[in-house]
Amino acid sequence: MKIDNFEDLQRTLIFAEIGVNHEGDFSLAKDMIDLAGEAGADGVKFQTYKLDEYVAINQRERFERIQRFYFSFEQFRELADYAKKRDILFFSTPLDFDSVDFLNDIVPFYKVSSGDLTNCYLIERIASKNKPIILSTGLSTESQIEQALGVIEKVSPELLKENKVMLMHCISAYPAPLEELNLLSIPFLKKRFNLPIGYSDHAIGIEACKIAVALGAKIIEKHFTYRKENQSFHDHVLSADPIDLKNLVTDIRMIEKMMGDFSKKILNCEKKFATNMKRSIGAKCTIKKGSALTKENITFLRPASGIRLENLRRVLGKKAKRDIGKGELIFPKDLEK
Repeated sequence: MKIDNFEDLQRTLIFAEIGVNHEGDFSLAKDMIDLAGEAGADGVKFQTYKLDEYVAINQRERFERIQRFYFSFEQFRELADYAKKRDILFFSTPLDFDSVDFLNDIVPFYKVSSGDLTNCYLIERIASKNKPIILSTGLSTESQIEQALGVIEKVSPELLKENKVMLMHCISAYPAPLEELNLLSIPFLKKRFNLPIGYSDHAIGIEACKIAVALGAKIIEKHFTYRKENQSFHDHVLSADPIDLKNLVTDIRMIEKMMGDFSKKILNCEKKFATNMKRSIGAKCTIKKGSALTKENITFLRPASGIRLENLRRVLGKKAKRDIGKGELIFPKDLEK
């Protein structure tokens, strides 16, 4: 899948964030790509890092966990090839300079994690690759987002000019409380920065993702797991399993249909109801032959098969050619010319 810019996406892109939910099992990572594709996801996302450039060694428990979850560059290259053969978009969040350089050959765009939004050095390295960039905005303020965009503009201004930068609304809590998802940030960020907006979800369930689409998110990123039950790593509980993801894809595609066009017009399905629902001019009381139509003796009645309301001024003062009973519609043939 080729992405020239984020503004012209023809539909919402739905990404299954496998992240490190494979927990270091390479065969499982491949299986999860298959499961995501079968559920209808457009792509899968991982995290790429070098152990000694990610977490301090004295964070013993954390260091040992990421060591268990680690994949080599060659393994990621194999995963990218595996996804490509299945027509599934592959990308990964680089968490160090070497990972940025490595991913350049195998990803269509870069994703900057929320934790690195203020890492201007990493963003500078990513921007130097001149590929589209998604900036995740968890744990950030307006001014910090502005500074990150400033780094991109300084290094590769055409990325911003050509809508190749997307902001991803995100709440960096695991799981994120429903009452703190602040989904109105999606239209706010769109208006504030005039950039395409996506949504990276850390809430339990899939409802927030669907609301995000209705609010204008062009990309949805949802954590994905093969199984939520009996798992110790915290990402699993807030992840969609294959059934959840399939339901999410189905619901988003329906929401897209319901969203329609950014316009207001009479739709085809409405046209057959127009006559019965709109009104035309009728007699408020009996109007005797030869009497003039006045505002006092006419009213507006359904259906709109008589004289339309917009023609009222043209018929006021005209005389009736017949007795028109109370509650009857008035037609042009009932009036003198």
